[in-house]
Amino acid sequence: METEAPVCWIVDNSLNKTIKDAARFGVLEHVFTDVDVNSVDLVEHAREVLKDFNEGDYLCLIGNPLLSAVCMGVIAQNNPGILLKVLQFDSRAFRYFEVAVQF
Repeated sequence: METEAPVCWIVDNSLNKTIKDAARFGVLEHVFTDVDVNSVDLVEHAREVLKDFNEGDYLCLIGNPLLSAVCMGVIAQNNPGILLKVLQFDSRAFRYFEVAVQF
């Protein structure tokens, strides 16, 4: 039986920072691209994009902190009790590292 590769959900890379290291954690998918943060549709957009997020996936916290908060809220709401694996960038090591948050 073939297991599905985890997905590494990139929150917001509007500044085109390097995300190459995040690919170590899974197939890269973007949640927000060229987004208007004043839009009332942020949560609905995140709900649609992240509807298939599962406990084996990662959320790469990059870009606007508001968008990261929206994504974390949507994931927690859609997956009660999830152990959410987030990726945080270490600017000294130039690598992402995993932090788990239990909801």
